[in-house]
Amino acid sequence: MNYTDRLGNINLYNGDCMEFMKDVPDKYYDLAIVDPPYGLPKTSKHGRGKLKSRLINSDCIQRWDIPPNKYYFTELFRVSKEQIIWGGNYFTENLPEKSSWIVWDKMNGESFFADGELAWCSIGGKLRIFRYLSCGFMGSHKDRDVR
Repeated sequence: MNYTDRLGNINLYNGDCMEFMKDVPDKYYDLAIVDPPYGLPKTSKHGRGKLKSRLINSDCIQRWDIPPNKYYFTELFRVSKEQIIWGGNYFTENLPEKSSWIVWDKMNGESFFADGELAWCSIGGKLRIFRYLSCGFMGSHKDRDVR
């Protein structure tokens, strides 16, 4: 299997990450940045809009929104030297206690979207706040007043 080479070229793969990781050598990647599915129930208020309605009505949301198991995290830690796991607050039972957290302050203001997200991080040891305007489906940053 062809991995990202050390010269900075990037190869993208579309497939099952568990199948992919089993062939990756130990500590091959310097950093893994992941955002696994949280396993939100159909009744969740997250992900408003027509897309969620279509996914729920077709039962597709159950096929792709399955949270990873302990083995996923074991493999992730095996193939990478450091990790940033977005939504890590949903997976604390599978993560080492020694960690740092990143808080993404989305600077949403008066929005129905979440004001932020949490990422578990193996690097450092302090909580860090990252402020970056998230526009989501609301348009570009230029369209919003960011005071």
